[in-house]
Amino acid sequence: MKYVLAFLAAAVAFSGTAQGAERQGNPPLVVNGDTSLTTIDFEAYLDKIPAERRGEFRANLERVNPTIDALFVYRMMAKKAREEGLASDPLIAAKVAQAQELVLAEAYMQKAQKDKLKIPDLTARAREIYATRSADFKITEQVHVEHILVATNDCRNREMALQRANEIRARVAAGDEEAFLAEAQKSSDDPSAKKNKGDLGFAPVTAFEAPFAAAVAKLKRKGEVSEPVETRYGFHVIRFVDRQPERVKPFDEVKEGIIAAERQKLVDTFRTSEVNAIRADPGNHVFVENVEALTKNR
Repeated sequence: MKYVLAFLAAAVAFSGTAQGAERQGNPPLVVNGDTSLTTIDFEAYLDKIPAERRGEFRANLERVNPTIDALFVYRMMAKKAREEGLASDPLIAAKVAQAQELVLAEAYMQKAQKDKLKIPDLTARAREIYATRSADFKITEQVHVEHILVATNDCRNREMALQRANEIRARVAAGDEEAFLAEAQKSSDDPSAKKNKGDLGFAPVTAFEAPFAAAVAKLKRKGEVSEPVETRYGFHVIRFVDRQPERVKPFDEVKEGIIAAERQKLVDTFRTSEVNAIRADPGNHVFVENVEALTKNR
C-alpha cells in the first residue's frame, strides 16, 4: 500500500467546507468517509519520541509519511474491529482499558509532578558531589596509537605472519606518520584500516589486549614504532603518537550531567511516593483467595 499521503489532497477536499472550523484547530491529514486522522493524532504519536529528537523527526518527510500511513491503517483496522463487534469481547475490552489507563496514569503523574514537585537550584549540590567523589570524574590515561595488523589465516601461518610483520616494520620504522598510515591502508588486515588508515585515536590503555597494552606502555617517543606484538588477532606493528596523563574532568565539564542525575533522583523519589500513597490507601481491599486462585487456574 502506498503512503496514504498520496491521496491526502483529495481526501481533504472531499471532507467539505463544513469542517472548516475544525481544520483550523486540528487540521485533517487523511479522511475516509467519517473516519479521519488529524494533526493532533500525529502530535500524540510524536509525544512518544524523546523531546530532543522530535524536531528532527518532524522535519523529515521520510519519517513523517510512513508514520501517518501506519497510524491511518491502524485507525481503519480498529474501525473494522468495532464494526465486527470485537470491542465488546471482554478480554479485548480489558486490553483497551489497560492501554487507556497507562496513558492516563502517565498523564496524571506528569501533572502531579508539575504541580507538586519543586526542584531547587542544584548547583551547590553538584559542587558538593564533585568535591567528594572526584574518582567518579577521573579519566584514565589515554594513548593515541596507530597500528598495522598482520593476521594469521588459512593461507598464512604464525611464522609467515611474523615474517611479514617484520618486513612491514622495516619499511615504516624510519618513515613519518603519512608513510605509516599509507602502509596501514594498503597492508593491514584490520578491516577498519580501510577507513581509519590504522589510526586508533585516543583510547584508554585498558581498551587493548594485554600484550598490545604492554607494548604501548614501553613506547615513549612520539613516532616510535614497536617490534611486532602478538595477540589473538595476529601480529601488530604499533606506532606511538601521543599520550594524555590521567586527569579529573573540570567541574564545568560534568556540572550538567551531575545536576541531571540529581534531578532525576528527585523525580524518581516523587513518583515512588505517589505510587506508595496509592498502595497504602486504606480503602484498598485485596481478595487474597482470588489472587491465589490465579496460580491454579491454568
